Amino acid sequence: MENLENKKFLVTGGTGFFGKNFVRYVRERGGIVDYFGSEYDLSDESRAIEAFKKFNLNYDYIIHAAVLQGAGDWPLYHKAEQFDINCRIHSNTLKCWKEYQPQAKFIGLGSSCSYPGTIVELREDDYWNGRMHESVDVYGLTKKVMNTGIEAYKDQYNLNGTTVVFATLYGPHDSFDREKSHVVSALVRKFVEGEENKSAEVEVWGDGTQTRELIYIDDQIKGLLSVLDYDGELINIGTGVTVTIRELAETIKEMSGYSGNIFYNINRFVGVKHKVLNVDMAKEKYGWTDTIKVDSLKNNLKKTIDWFRENKHLID
Repeated sequence: MENLENKKFLVTGGTGFFGKNFVRYVRERGGIVDYFGSEYDLSDESRAIEAFKKFNLNYDYIIHAAVLQGAGDWPLYHKAEQFDINCRIHSNTLKCWKEYQPQAKFIGLGSSCSYPGTIVELREDDYWNGRMHESVDVYGLTKKVMNTGIEAYKDQYNLNGTTVVFATLYGPHDSFDREKSHVVSALVRKFVEGEENKSAEVEVWGDGTQTRELIYIDDQIKGLLSVLDYDGELINIGTGVTVTIRELAETIKEMSGYSGNIFYNINRFVGVKHKVLNVDMAKEKYGWTDTIKVDSLKNNLKKTIDWFRENKHLID
């Protein structure tokens, strides 16, 4: 969607990493955005209803980003909590969609964690073709619950919606929490602080050969907006390329000015070794990464490092 002028969006989870960036991006381009975050606990049906009664414009799109999540090995120790809270978040939000905003198209933010753990190149047709990796199975399952719910509401109530599956996001406003941060924000913090503290070494989890598909937040938003009118069950939006953790770590080390050593700890958690979203559908239908370009990894890492340096005093 090139023209956002006067398009109306409601964003759940709007005070989180994705939400903050999405609200800014759309407003800068003339869109109208209402949003809310954890002040309305969507796992509580009464609070979900309150939110949808308060934010009551005739929205064109609902962007459902609200979720409980964490990175690294956090999901391994919070499986029941994730299952309980996320299933209730999705169920309550879908009910409110039907009751209060049935004219809006519902866009659920999906995750590559929902794909089978044994498949490397993740095509939309493979979404249901195997078990998820055990390190993210509960989180991935709750995203599938959301996806199934969207399709059920479309079928029974003649509503309009889809799931857009994301790769691993990074950029401004990401979580730089030492326990919950994803790989880019974790490494940015380690190397920036390592440079500032003149640390002898920085630890990186795994042997460095594992790969990740990474997408800068503004690029992910561009991709999401480009497929807003897709009416199928789900569509992948990622870069379609991977980088090794070793290459990523060495690049962030150089860009942060850190001069010490990197210790690759093979005894630490690494999760899925290799996976990448196949983005052929988005490419063929919408020109994703062809006519709609993404910036380079180095440029996007620089923007992320610069943002962290400028805001690290606000991060515990």
